[in-house]
Amino acid sequence: MNIVFQFPWLLALCPLVVVPWISQFLPERLASWNQLVVRSDSSKRLDVLLRLTGSVALLCLLIALAGPQQIERKLQRIGTGAHIVFVLDRSASMDETFGGWMAGDDEKSKGAVAQELLSSFIDERPHDMFAVTAFSTQPIFVTPLTENRTITQAAINTMLSPGLAFTNVPKGLAMGLSLFRDQPVTGSRVIVLVSDGAASLDHRAQRTLREWFERYQVRLYWFFLRTENGMGITTVPNSPREDNPRVMPERYLDMFFRTLSTPYQAYEIDTPESLQAAIDQLDELENRPLLYQEIIPRSDLSDIFYLIALFCVFLLSLVKALEAK
Repeated sequence: MNIVFQFPWLLALCPLVVVPWISQFLPERLASWNQLVVRSDSSKRLDVLLRLTGSVALLCLLIALAGPQQIERKLQRIGTGAHIVFVLDRSASMDETFGGWMAGDDEKSKGAVAQELLSSFIDERPHDMFAVTAFSTQPIFVTPLTENRTITQAAINTMLSPGLAFTNVPKGLAMGLSLFRDQPVTGSRVIVLVSDGAASLDHRAQRTLREWFERYQVRLYWFFLRTENGMGITTVPNSPREDNPRVMPERYLDMFFRTLSTPYQAYEIDTPESLQAAIDQLDELENRPLLYQEIIPRSDLSDIFYLIALFCVFLLSLVKALEAK
């Protein structure tokens, strides 16, 4: 047990514990003849016990005043969960509803629906570590991998703010993957891409993402928030001329993800209910043994020493009250 003191200089007064041994707790009484006073070993033992009680009271009081505290500790625990990085689309289209309209009082935007359901998912995963990145035209770092739920919830709540510009998925994924760098592999690693669109990947971006997914052993889930009656990631083009990454970037991004060496799962989502079903499946699949650290916060120990000192003073007061007058 590692203990620190707020006011360690008070411990310099500890020699005061000898005071009970050089002073009389009970007054001496004179007798005209020594034979009238019976020699009692129990009286001597009681005298030693009273002096010892006084020393303990002084010592505990000084320690309590010095402010003893047990320092913060980190304990290794084994639970179930994963290290999850949310890569969130912050483009302007996320402000629209699944029906393709601007959000109003009667219907939430895709971003608001995702925020609400992901927030509930985080609350139900006590042992996971979460990180959040976002992307629009450029990637946006939000939070690193952390066990702090307050920070993660605040990061997820950024989905309620107005969207920015365009969709640059490759840079968002690259930033999300970089958060696993120098992190110990203690459980499954997951990236959850939440997006309602995609962008074409050049050969350099494909090579980088392919290498990083394999190096960091990351599983990929894509929650594609498709506009109702819009094209999906598996939509087949009407003509060969339309079958290219510029016209159908979502289709080609999905095709690229399927060539990765790591597990990949895509979900086409066009209602809040289908998003909830996808999150439930993610919760079921990524629930494996996980080594995590439990942080035990710093604790104040002064109350313990105050109670011991109070108990000793109570005993001394009781003996004093029983003294023969």
